[in-house]
Amino acid sequence: MSCITFNYNKNIIYAIIYWVLEIITRMIMYLNWEIFEIVGKDAINEYLYVIMLNISDLLAGFLVLYIHYSFKKKNPVENNDNIIANSKSIKIIEGEVRKVHKSKYFIFKIVLICCLDYLCRSAFFIFYQIFEAKHKQISDKIQKDMIIHLDIIARYIFSIVILKLKIFKHHKVAIFIIIAGFCILCPTDIISLEVDDLKDQNVDNIKTYIYIAIFSLRGILFPLEDTIVKIIFTNDYIIPEQFMFVRGIVELIIIIIVTPILYIHVWNYNVFDSNYSGRLTSIIFFIIFYIFSSFVKGLVLLKVIYYFSSQSVSFLIISESITGSIAAIINYFKPDQNKKYSIIILIIEVIVIFNSMAGTLIYDEIIIIKKWGMEVNVAKEITKRGVFESSTIEMIDNNYEEEGNED
Repeated sequence: MSCITFNYNKNIIYAIIYWVLEIITRMIMYLNWEIFEIVGKDAINEYLYVIMLNISDLLAGFLVLYIHYSFKKKNPVENNDNIIANSKSIKIIEGEVRKVHKSKYFIFKIVLICCLDYLCRSAFFIFYQIFEAKHKQISDKIQKDMIIHLDIIARYIFSIVILKLKIFKHHKVAIFIIIAGFCILCPTDIISLEVDDLKDQNVDNIKTYIYIAIFSLRGILFPLEDTIVKIIFTNDYIIPEQFMFVRGIVELIIIIIVTPILYIHVWNYNVFDSNYSGRLTSIIFFIIFYIFSSFVKGLVLLKVIYYFSSQSVSFLIISESITGSIAAIINYFKPDQNKKYSIIILIIEVIVIFNSMAGTLIYDEIIIIKKWGMEVNVAKEITKRGVFESSTIEMIDNNYEEEGNED
């Protein structure tokens, strides 16, 4: 009997969709950043991405309308139109439509999430604007490796502290694997940044360290945001499509207020200071692709939180580090690369990142290790025991009844 088994269902399609879009986008980013440059200034370029992410959220409005009218057609109950029109939310229980009420502080939680999300999305813009840094001066891969692992660890902490989820042996092993990977990856990334034979000569080490320090907060705020989102999904009966659209509306209001201030007092009207007319078609195509892919990834991420948990997002975001490793392997085989030490660093990074991915799968019970009692408290095994015990009790009851009839 195998000591390792895999447990997955049809919902794994969400992870596959996310991974495909993430790998395509990140590979283009790592290997040809110029495609992502819409305007000449990096700070303004990053702010445009904030706007595009907001547009991707607003696209969820079409899904909300579709769900709304589909529900009306499938549930032709009396006064159904009035129920849907007048109630802020509905809940379907065994085919019945019931009005439900939002929990206390619902509006506060929504506003808090939107503010956290806008702040996290604007972190790139804020950094490039304050420090007047260029994209080529920052080692983005090192930042991703560190922040992604910090993000995963923070998710597990918040699930224990805020969501009060119990952790069992397999959870502890998974957390240990990820923390160990983080402790190995940090010095490895620092070595690759400091050693002259390994580093990119365009990278500014001081600005990269500041960049990492700032984005460490992002690695904590995003998990906090997703944890609160899970609470809203659980307590307030709002579906991912509705939440995504509401978030888009609230953040649109913030953007409408903030953007004119930035345009007048920060950028001094000099926004489009480079001539990009020659590649206008490719820019438009890229913007459409980025908005659509961000919409799909954002919706998938929310559905994973909705159907599973906020810590299950860890398996999705680890794809960013995986893509960075793939790009590093491709760069390694370029003829102009120094290969004296980079192969050792690269092998260590790849092993650590794949171990971390395995840790997320163990935590989410997709990988089940049937050794040292690690499978005892896995949901699948608990269900099996429940079915076995129910059938055993039923068999005993039947035997008891047969004995009684014989008497």
